[in-house]
Amino acid sequence: MRLNFRKVSAIATSALLVGMTMGTAMAATYPAPFVSSGSADVAIVYGAGADAMDQAQAGDISTELAKLVTTAGTTSVNEEEAYKLEKSSTKFNLGDYAGNVVSAKITEDNLPSLLADGKYIDNDNDEFDYTQNINFSNTTLQVKMFEDNDYKADTPTVGIAISNGANILNYTLDFTDDPLWEDLTTSDLPLMGKSYYVLSNGTIGDQLTLLDSAESVILEEGETKTLTVNGKTYEATISFVSSSETKLTVNGQTTTSLAEGQTYKLSDGAYLGVKDIMYSSKDTGVSKVEFSIGAGKLKLTDGADVELNEVAISDLSVDFTNTSTELTAIKIIWNADDDLFVTEDSTITMPGFGAVTLSFTGLTYPSEEKIRVEADGDNSVVLKDFPLKDTTETINFLYFNGTNYTLVGKDSDNKLAISGNGVLTFDGDTDDWFVASENDTKDAESYLMRVTSFKNASSKQMATFQYRKDGAWVDVKVDADNTDTITLGSVEFTVTSLDKDTKVAVITASGNTVFNRLYSDEGMEVRLPWINSTAVNITNTTAYSEANACIIGVGTLAAGQLGYNQTVYYNKTGTPTAISSVTCTSHPATYNLNLTEEDRNENLGAGEKIVVTLGSDTNAEVSVTSVDMGVVEGTFTEVGTSKEYRNFAYSELATEAMWDKSADQYALELTYHGEEVVGGVYVSSSEAVTSAGESSLGDVLVTDAEVESVKTKNLIVVGGSCINTVAAQLLGTSGAACGADFTAKAGVGAGQFLIKSYTSPYSNSKIALLVAGYERDDTKSAVTYLNTNKLDVSVGKSYPKDSITYTAVGPQ
Repeated sequence: MRLNFRKVSAIATSALLVGMTMGTAMAATYPAPFVSSGSADVAIVYGAGADAMDQAQAGDISTELAKLVTTAGTTSVNEEEAYKLEKSSTKFNLGDYAGNVVSAKITEDNLPSLLADGKYIDNDNDEFDYTQNINFSNTTLQVKMFEDNDYKADTPTVGIAISNGANILNYTLDFTDDPLWEDLTTSDLPLMGKSYYVLSNGTIGDQLTLLDSAESVILEEGETKTLTVNGKTYEATISFVSSSETKLTVNGQTTTSLAEGQTYKLSDGAYLGVKDIMYSSKDTGVSKVEFSIGAGKLKLTDGADVELNEVAISDLSVDFTNTSTELTAIKIIWNADDDLFVTEDSTITMPGFGAVTLSFTGLTYPSEEKIRVEADGDNSVVLKDFPLKDTTETINFLYFNGTNYTLVGKDSDNKLAISGNGVLTFDGDTDDWFVASENDTKDAESYLMRVTSFKNASSKQMATFQYRKDGAWVDVKVDADNTDTITLGSVEFTVTSLDKDTKVAVITASGNTVFNRLYSDEGMEVRLPWINSTAVNITNTTAYSEANACIIGVGTLAAGQLGYNQTVYYNKTGTPTAISSVTCTSHPATYNLNLTEEDRNENLGAGEKIVVTLGSDTNAEVSVTSVDMGVVEGTFTEVGTSKEYRNFAYSELATEAMWDKSADQYALELTYHGEEVVGGVYVSSSEAVTSAGESSLGDVLVTDAEVESVKTKNLIVVGGSCINTVAAQLLGTSGAACGADFTAKAGVGAGQFLIKSYTSPYSNSKIALLVAGYERDDTKSAVTYLNTNKLDVSVGKSYPKDSITYTAVGPQ
């Protein structure tokens, strides 16, 4: 089986809470099994007789789950609004870390809208210059190959895998001139391309409360005013006002009594904040209230988690820099609160602020060629369909006798003539071909050649030299004699001798020509095996045994050398005239085939070295027994259950390997790219990133009266047994159970809620998750808790909680 990973898509991951991180690990906890690996199996059931709030809460669950259902797609980035993490001289290669590629801070020069310099105006109308920047850790954001069941099971994927707790990035708002802390309230604070209304401040350097997308208005007693926030309209009036407190009515909802600086959460999730109470005690006077409505409330506390709408965001923490009276800088530290993934199908966005997004558009491959090492029968190893300059050829290059690798070529009658010392002997009776290559450090050519048609004419020994082109033999030089120089492209060698009777030709390389290396068309260097048969003469007077003569005479193996079959002349008795000889032979049981990439500047043989070990399987047949992808490499990881294992060289050219273990004789296929492979890692505003996939959950909201239509699905049951008959069935009541009866069955009372998982009463293979509060506001709290916590929802798991503090109550 051949797998093409360029065409394998993964399902994008997303967030449970608006503005929370996408790509979060989900496998073992909610939202599984309702949404798992991008697929949905869910119906959300609310009471037909319930008020609109329960239906709205069911809709909130549906909205959040819909974000997790995505068709296969790829990330697209508007580069005018994004910064690609690279420099002109340093690209983001496979295996690199973001902090090493862009070690300096990212500023307005890189993201002119998101990180614009500017002037902040405090509540005294004083101006203060500020800058913004982002910086990355040099040990976290690494483009690599990973396999993680929390992302996509059994699928080795290229991207960024971020471990729980790791630092993703730090954002800093840095004031050039420092504003007074006491003058921050009621001003608009710029953060990451957006403006936040400062509702209140605490002790210097301790805490700031902000409203997102806030609109402010001054409202008089007796009048109605309209505000528009994020496209939604709010009509407001004053219901009560005193010197210290006020109550406002917004879209029919009346707040509790609020003092200056206090907030109230509206039913749609927006926050109302009181800025100023202008009370007049005179009968003729008119009291006024200045207030704001914002889409969300952010609380920034020094050294603590950011809070969004009163829920802590454990991914984000705050660090204020200040003097005794002034604010110098605000740093937002983004650390992963779970395993996160940035791939071609999954981006991550800073939670809470929702402004900064990290994305990965994949690796850019300039070209692609396949180099495959595999068995040809039981005893021969081939380079299958090897891409040469003028042809593609299957080259038998190594023979195994069942114990050792002994010959270069297919067998003793079909050899590949190779030489490691620049002088090559070609035997027309046993050699099929030889290799001639030229390398000038930047460009290389390799040819498969042979010598044929030996003859003796005009008292000259002659032969014809041919090479393979487009799968056929083509003449280079007809009737060459032993004085000729043969030139083919940049390859050049001289004919030293020819012999018609023995069909032997001896040739000598010229210039940069060699006879033991292959270069693919894109420049991958392959060191072919060769056997040293050059005779050695030990000339000193020391006496040697035959064993010692072989050790001293042969020495260490040269690069690519398979073994040796050499005659060694030595002094057997210590007398110079007593010369003896011994044939020294050694052939290994394994052979390391060396393949070397170019570097990013296209210097041949200067990149990562890949070592393919050729050994044998349990049947004494040739096999690729190990593969070393270089100094820095990934881990060979199985693709599904295919018995094919994927890996990469973490290098500038990012050669990919597929190690095929599906048969007894293992094979290896390398994908080589010939030039630098660059990763597309971007930091941007969230608006700059889009995906080809579309999220859709479908129509999953049903009433309890319609539950029969969805009984084959996993269920989320919203609301208690007083108004939802499915909830009553789960709790085991004979009918509607309200008040104390609900408490008796659910174990929660006033101001509390229950989230509990049951086996579905309609299907033993499905679950039903009850999400219910004592009152409707408690049910709303239950939905918020479900959406913001990673709960184990296996059958029997129970979460009885206090609605305000989320403190555990009753039995678990």
